[in-house]
Amino acid sequence: MPSAGALPAPFITPIPRDCHGLQLPVNRIDVSTLIELSSDLPNVKLYFTTDGSKPLPFQRKIGGKERTFKYFAPFTLKPGKRTLKTVAVSRDGLLESAIVSKDFHVADLTAAGVPDASAFEVSSISGTSSSSKTTSSNSKSSSSRSSSSSSSKSSSTLKSFLDESSDGEFNLKPGKVKGAHRKKSKSPKRTNGIVTQSPLGKNRRLRQSPLRKSEQSTLRRRGQSPLRQSGTQPHIPLRDAWTTSFFQDPAATGASNEIPDGPFQPTNYSGTQINMFGGPGVWPGMNADGTCVTFGTGPPGPQYPVQYGFLTEQMIKGLKQKEEKPKKEKKQEGVTLGDIRKLMKENRPKTPPPPAIEYKPIWKDPPLNAISPGNEDWQGNILHVFAHMLDLAKSKAAFKKSIGEYKMGKILETKVEDEGDGYCIRLVLAKPGTERREKKKPAVKKAPPKEAPKPKPTPPPPKPVADPPKPKPKPKPQKKADPYYEKEIENIPCDGTLKPYEPFNAEADAQTLNTAMKGLGTDEDTLINVLAYRASPQRVEIAAAYKTMFGKDLAEDIKGDTSGNFCEALKGLLHSPAAFDAQMLRNAIKGLGTDEDVLIEILCTRSNAQIQEIKKVYQEKFGKDLEKDIMGDTSGNFKRLMVSLVQANRSDSKEVDRNMAHQDAKALYQAGEQKWGTDESQFNKILASRSFPQLRATFEEYKKISKKDLEEVLKSEFSGDILSGLKTIVRCVKNRFDHFAHQLQKTMSGIGTDDSTLIRILISRCEIDLVDIKKAFQEKEGKSLEDLITDETSGDYQRLLLALATGGPPPKPKSGKAFVEDIKYKTDEQLDEDVKLENEPKQEDPTLLPFEGFNAEADCEVLKKAMKGWGTDEAAIISILSKRSQEQRQQIATTYKTQFGKDLGKELSSELSGNFKTLCVEMLLGPAEFDAKQLNKAIKGLGTDEQVLVEIICSRTNDQLNKIKTTYKTVYSKELEADVAGDTSGDFKRLLIGCLQANRPEGTEFDRNKAKQDAQELYAAGEKKWGTDESKFHTILVSRSYAQLRATFQEYAKVANKDIEDSIRSEMSGDLKNGMLSIVQVIRGKANYFAKTLHKAMKGLGTDDDTLVRIVASRCEVDMVQIKEEFQKEFKQSLGMFIADDTSGDYKKMLLTLIGDEGAK
Repeated sequence: MPSAGALPAPFITPIPRDCHGLQLPVNRIDVSTLIELSSDLPNVKLYFTTDGSKPLPFQRKIGGKERTFKYFAPFTLKPGKRTLKTVAVSRDGLLESAIVSKDFHVADLTAAGVPDASAFEVSSISGTSSSSKTTSSNSKSSSSRSSSSSSSKSSSTLKSFLDESSDGEFNLKPGKVKGAHRKKSKSPKRTNGIVTQSPLGKNRRLRQSPLRKSEQSTLRRRGQSPLRQSGTQPHIPLRDAWTTSFFQDPAATGASNEIPDGPFQPTNYSGTQINMFGGPGVWPGMNADGTCVTFGTGPPGPQYPVQYGFLTEQMIKGLKQKEEKPKKEKKQEGVTLGDIRKLMKENRPKTPPPPAIEYKPIWKDPPLNAISPGNEDWQGNILHVFAHMLDLAKSKAAFKKSIGEYKMGKILETKVEDEGDGYCIRLVLAKPGTERREKKKPAVKKAPPKEAPKPKPTPPPPKPVADPPKPKPKPKPQKKADPYYEKEIENIPCDGTLKPYEPFNAEADAQTLNTAMKGLGTDEDTLINVLAYRASPQRVEIAAAYKTMFGKDLAEDIKGDTSGNFCEALKGLLHSPAAFDAQMLRNAIKGLGTDEDVLIEILCTRSNAQIQEIKKVYQEKFGKDLEKDIMGDTSGNFKRLMVSLVQANRSDSKEVDRNMAHQDAKALYQAGEQKWGTDESQFNKILASRSFPQLRATFEEYKKISKKDLEEVLKSEFSGDILSGLKTIVRCVKNRFDHFAHQLQKTMSGIGTDDSTLIRILISRCEIDLVDIKKAFQEKEGKSLEDLITDETSGDYQRLLLALATGGPPPKPKSGKAFVEDIKYKTDEQLDEDVKLENEPKQEDPTLLPFEGFNAEADCEVLKKAMKGWGTDEAAIISILSKRSQEQRQQIATTYKTQFGKDLGKELSSELSGNFKTLCVEMLLGPAEFDAKQLNKAIKGLGTDEQVLVEIICSRTNDQLNKIKTTYKTVYSKELEADVAGDTSGDFKRLLIGCLQANRPEGTEFDRNKAKQDAQELYAAGEKKWGTDESKFHTILVSRSYAQLRATFQEYAKVANKDIEDSIRSEMSGDLKNGMLSIVQVIRGKANYFAKTLHKAMKGLGTDDDTLVRIVASRCEVDMVQIKEEFQKEFKQSLGMFIADDTSGDYKKMLLTLIGDEGAK
């Protein structure tokens, strides 16, 4: 229900007009008086009644009749006593004001009630009637008496109207007092007078006299404007009077305008009275003096006076005043309609000419020519390139899709190179919203200018033109690896992931492997870093050197120190390619049963030369004939196919005979589809003896004859092992890479993993074509081979397979036994170079960059809308908070509070939940405030989260620690150092307090002698001593610079023959161990430290979401790109994949967006 009295009461204001010079009382008004309703408040609705009833805004009609009216503009009231009541209601209808009431006595002081302006004026002054002045010299005395009598009656009427009786009634009847009754005549008498309707009596006729005729032109009537009263109307000739548009008005024809029902006269919305009750005061055919023509009867007089709106009155006042006529005539100056139109035309602004129509040029593609013009015609060459790009987009859907997918900015870099057999044009266009990072490599290229003075730098340019054939040397690295790989069936360009390692030292690698397996435990990382990054001949040489140096078989030592699939993969890496294939065949044949898949994979995919070498190695290693072993373990058509392949008689010709292809295709069709049953010998003969190029032509001819693919035919004609063997041959002929990609997919599909096949393919193909197989795998599965290996395997076995699948140089050892072995044989100069290289400023690239089109107010509106009403638009929140930098987010929070008077953090807390809420709220904090909040949360309450203290205090710089301490005191009114000391104890407390002093030197200088001295002290305080002097470790690790500590770690490895991290793990425990290890790991590589911390937070069952949120939120604007790279190197899986597996919902989307890996699944 509306709340009455909640709005201020409206006002009822009568707007009095010139009532013939009379000063009427407040509650006495004329029918021409406008009533205005108003309110102090904007945007409210006003409703009113005129019969004294209560306004009902929501029930305006009662009994089918409208009683409550809505106010639009000022209006007038009809004669009688009117009680006006009004109320104001708000737009939504919930609030309304008190009802305001006002009484009015309305009289119709029109032409019938006021006989003459002079008489009216005299009556109003003296209160008695006076004789009317004679206006015509031809008037008779009887007319004067009649006029005088009429004036007397009118003045008596006005006096009666102005005299207020005790009960508020008024009487307009002349010569009568209240209560007197006059007998009404049933019909008006027929006289020559004019019938009028006025308060003097219904249909009362006034006698027509010469005086009355004169007065008639001066009486104010409804429908006759002041302009028409002025007597300045232009005279219209009688012959043209009936041709004007005036007679289109019904009023001109004498039609009556009935008074509409209702107590008031309506107005239009502009505030002016609608002239709907009468015609104009002058019509064509009227005489110049205002009287009618003698023939016919003119339109009846208007029943109501015309009222003009504010705009019309102001327009009239602004017109040029004309000379006033003598007062005796008492005629007002008039303005013609032409004057008004002229004035409006002068004041109207000149409309500008319409803009010229611009016709868009019709687009035409540039001409597509075979060769560009050249000869320094750069425009022609650009058009040539553009034309061919358009043509390529029309014919290549993939290119069209990729080139049209992205929004590109301006061209940033261009490069045109002559590659000998072609031209390479390189364009780099700006990526909207992403700033192009400067590459530091060009800085190294500043050395060539020093050689500029030499006269012979010009010969090199021609060499690139002659050297382009050198792209072919890509297969050359395989020659360094093993000649076996040069014997592939076809010399198809391909690339392996595993390359020969340089510089290679078989004795050093053998020593490293022996150290890794010596004593208790095994350093599996060292085994992987050596064997997984050496080519096959290098691994064979390492095995030979190992047996020479230590008198042991390397494979047997690996078998004794490892187990499972990891052991089998390592042993497989110790074989040469031919020996590995021979060993796989022997494992498939010996014992009960036969692994036909191994026979098919090796014999159906190897060349003649490779099969011959396999047979030779098989005989030497096992003392048996491969062909006889196969015949003894197989049977039927499958045996005949295997024996045929072992003969190694396949044609090696690269020529294609189309006639033979057609004949072979016809023979296959007749032996299969066209025949009842199948002639397997025909398929065996053709598929086992023809060259691969010839078989491709045969497959094409077969499709022309049969309208089917041969592989489909094989499925319908064969089954079992013979089907598998024939399909393998067909698939390898079509695309060898697709075949092995399909086989890899089969090994990991369904429940469990076929590890033997997975190991066999990765080891046998990693040095030949695994790069191409990985591409085919990605296209078929939509997922990388590395990701599938990560999903299906684990532990050291997983890391070994990922190293083979990924390739690249081996990771440089930074800790552990590998680091110690690497340090042993280096001189001080070499160690100094390593330290200087590590001291160089590390490149730090964030994944979250400032948003270019940043607008804090617009972002606040998006966030407000996302949290308004029922539910929350989490996607909108992610789109803002995960795409704005820390400064922009803080500006958004400040603007949000200014615009809406609410705290954005509290709004997010009330609308979101769980880890997603925590991440969004903490993203609003600055770096120092964020760290201070994390430290306070770790300290307050029962217990202490030492991991948070270690992670923040031990990984921040001096400047960062000082800002954290200042912010902590500002926000929590406490000293951070005091809170840390109160919640920790012992050596761990002393370590944290020492770090909080922020006194660590931050230079890149180091002293090798000082490093040797500190290394001796650390060794004496730990490994050399019974027990541990923790204070010595604390002093050195907290007070030395990073550069100095890197040199100290090198010297410690030499002195103790043990890595500093291994010593800390063996000498210390608990939080102190974690704190010191964190310091060492941050010094060796901060990105690697955070990558390991993230992996630890997500590995195993459950997820440490606090750590995940803390690191992602704090590092996404610092070095998240490097953290992702270290994570990939360390764990052979992307950080995005790990997060996608361990999180879900909006929380996952937010994290993946922050690390710049939205597409991770």
